[in-house]
Parts: sequence; structure tokens; C-alpha cells
Amino acid sequence: MVPDLSVSYGGGAELAGSNAVASMPWKKPKLSRHKLLVEAYLSLMLFMVVYCARPEDWIPGLSNAPLAKIAGILALVAFAFSLGQIRQRLPSEVIFVILLTVQLFVTVPMSPVWRGGALNTTIDFAKIVIIVPVMAMAVNTATRLRRMLFIQAASVATISAVAVWKGHMLSGRLAGVLNGNYSNPNDLALAIVISLPLCLALLFLSRSVPSKIAWAVATLVMAYAVFLTGSRGGFLALAVTTAVCLWEFAIRGRRTYLLVIVALVSVALFLSSSRMLSDRLKGTFDSENDAASAYGSAEERQHLFWRSLEVTVEHPLFGVGPGNFPIISDSWRVTHNSYTQMSSEGGIPALVLYVMVLWAGFKNLKRTMKLSGTNKEAKLFAGALHASLAGFVVGSLFASCAYQFFPYFLVCYTTVLLRIAKEQAARSARVEPPEQTIPGGVHVAATESELSGLAY
Repeated sequence: MVPDLSVSYGGGAELAGSNAVASMPWKKPKLSRHKLLVEAYLSLMLFMVVYCARPEDWIPGLSNAPLAKIAGILALVAFAFSLGQIRQRLPSEVIFVILLTVQLFVTVPMSPVWRGGALNTTIDFAKIVIIVPVMAMAVNTATRLRRMLFIQAASVATISAVAVWKGHMLSGRLAGVLNGNYSNPNDLALAIVISLPLCLALLFLSRSVPSKIAWAVATLVMAYAVFLTGSRGGFLALAVTTAVCLWEFAIRGRRTYLLVIVALVSVALFLSSSRMLSDRLKGTFDSENDAASAYGSAEERQHLFWRSLEVTVEHPLFGVGPGNFPIISDSWRVTHNSYTQMSSEGGIPALVLYVMVLWAGFKNLKRTMKLSGTNKEAKLFAGALHASLAGFVVGSLFASCAYQFFPYFLVCYTTVLLRIAKEQAARSARVEPPEQTIPGGVHVAATESELSGLAY
């Protein structure tokens, strides 16, 4: 049988080869990736809007509706109906999240403090077991990923603007006007910090001037809001996030003008914002400073840190149950540290799984950067997620946010980004097959089936 070859003669004329191999009427046509898991994807978008924007807090009539639970159930149902379209195994980081949830459930009957409270906290956290697999599978194109990142960035930017506009102060510090993850200054600051790099990436990808201006203003408002919160942990997370963004976007991305812009903006933010942040930073180590409460807060957090380590040593396998540390903290306070929060409430196995989830995100980004090549969008999102994860790792040293969904969203974004980068790299490798030269000046391009035989 004569092989199917595309032959190009010296004059440049080409003879198209037969398409018999490509047209196989007996094979069932594949669905477009844009049509796969549509129901699960739409339900996931609804959940992201509800979780990130919290419309039940500011839209009349929705305060009593459990929108997050409804969206989570819809995502589970849609995912169950779409199982037949899945042809891949769960990534390791998704498995780690599932195992972490199982470990937290195991700690409930072993809790020496309050089993009912531990169960309620675990059930509330367990929604992540529904959302993460759906996100990992249903967000299967670059367009869908871009929409997910847009929802989170736009939601947090809007909340930041509303918080600054309303000026809701808690002991002189800016607090969120909404509940949930934005209810106190520290949580609000960290939520803003991890979303800032996403706004920058969307700014660089925007093609219209109004869109670029909107994202630039959003970035400035978000950074200003972090300063107004007076959160020391948020400020450190912002510093780390900014440093990584400069490395990824200014140095590696060859946008050196960002170095000057960031320096000028930082000075302007310090001068325009209240002295709350600078006073709290100084008061951390000086009891005589005007912000004496900052010194007392630092002392209390140090006590909570050592107390959480003591609880971890006393209950190394199962902890005291999710959400139960404040009961035995001697001051009814959380650990103010996500890592000791996991170890003291879920045991050392929970801490290990939690760290493995975060570490998997960094590994995914490293592999994505190697596969991206000249793909501008993939590199921008990889750099942004690198900055967001780095900021969260530092910020979570000063906040109890292990049960929030934001860190797991970030890791899942890296999962999707890596899979898309792999598929694009594989397609690029198949675009132009190598040519063979035969006597007479004829260049022969081998077909894919023949190329597979060249390896033997």
C-alpha cells in the first residue's frame, strides 16, 4: 500500500495527500472541548460569584437564601451527569484535598472538646470536595480559565472599592462591609492580596484602553484598601506578592517600567493612607508606641502560637477537632496561623496534606513555565498565580484561613493551567512534521502514522 505523503516539488507546487485516514465515518465524532461539562461549568461560575462576591449580603431578599450551598449542589449534580465525558484521572493535588477532608471528618469523633462544633466546621469545609474536582475537570479551556480568574479578580476588586467607599472601620482599621471571608481586617487584606496579581495579569492581557484603565484603577484601590486595614500580616503578604510580581512581570517579562511605577505608587500609598499601618508596624516591638494595642496583639499572637504547638503535641494524630482551638486557647482566640490551625485542630496528618496541596501548586506552575514557550497568556497567568500563592503562604502565617476556599482555588487554577499548557505543547509538536529529502529535489513530509514508526 502506498503511504499517504504530501509531496512538494522544487517549483513550490503542492499536491494534497489523501484525507481517507482523517475521515473515518465509523468513528464517533468527538465533542468540542467547549461543549464538555457545560452544566458543571455554569454551576461552578455561579458558585464562584456567590463565594467571591457574596451577593446575599448586599442584594435585598437574598440574605436568607443559602446560595453557596445551592450552587454547590448544582455543581455536584451537573458533574454527576457529565461523568461519562471525563477521560482523565484526578490530579494529585485534588486527591490531597479529598484526603484532607477525610482526615478532618475522622477527627470529629476523636475530638476531646466539642464534637458537634467540629462536625459543623468540617461539613462547611467539605464543599471544597465538590468544587475542586468540578473546577479541575470542567475548566478545560483557556477561555474558561480566564473567566474564572476574571470572576475572582472582579469580585474582590468590587468589594475592596465598596469597603473603601463605605469606610467601615473596626477600631480604626478598615473592615469588610460584607460577612464571611471579608468580615475582619486581616481576612479582607489577605483576600485582596492574593487577587491583586490576577488583576495585573488581566490588565496586561486587555486589548482596549478602557479595560486597561479599569484594571489599573482596581489594582490601586485594592492596594490602598490593604494599607487601610492596618493588617501587618496583610502588609507582609503584599510585600512578598509585589516582589514576585516584579520578578515575573518586570524582570522576566521585560517590563522594567513597572519598577519605577511600583516605587512611586508605594510612596503615594504610604502618604495618602492613614498612619494606622505604620503605627501598628512600629508598635509590634515597642510597647511605648502610640499604637500600644499592636504590641499587645503581637504578644497575644505569640502566646497563641506556642499554645497551638502545645495542643499539637498533646493531640498529634487527630487534634482537637476543626474549629475547636479557641475553646482551649485560654483567650477564645483562633491560632492566627493557618499551619498550626491545621496541626492543632486536624492533627499532623492534616498539616502534611495541607502543605502538600500548596506545594503541588508551586510544582504545577514550574512545569507550566517550562511548557509555555511563547504563549503570553499562559506565562502571565502562571506568574500571577505564583505571586498569589507566595503571598498566601506568607500571609497565612498570620491568619487562620486554612478552611477558606481561596487557597484551594489558587491551586486548582494551577492544575488547569498546567493541563492546558501540556495540551497546547502537544498540539504544537504535531503542527509541522519533519521533512525528508529524496533525490530529485523532492521534499516529502511524513504523516503522523509514519512518524510514530520512525522511533523503532
